[in-house]
Amino acid sequence: MVKLISPLMSEQASGSIADYLTFSERKTGSQVRWQKKQKDVITEARTEQRTKFSLCVSWWNQLNATEKQEWETYGNS
Repeated sequence: MVKLISPLMSEQASGSIADYLTFSERKTGSQVRWQKKQKDVITEARTEQRTKFSLCVSWWNQLNATEKQEWETYGNS
């Protein structure tokens, strides 16, 4: 972690550049961090879960507005 005096030639900077450098404001001052990209490891369990989720999304999209409203009401009770 690097502490900055003036990030990016400005008073304040926040956000990421090219998904590698992340600028933020902390209690201790401005910081810039090197962000490592996460590996998207595709496992059998993850693939199965994504398939189930996609199936549920497909079913939801096939419902009409009245049916969706019924489910939303049921979910909020």
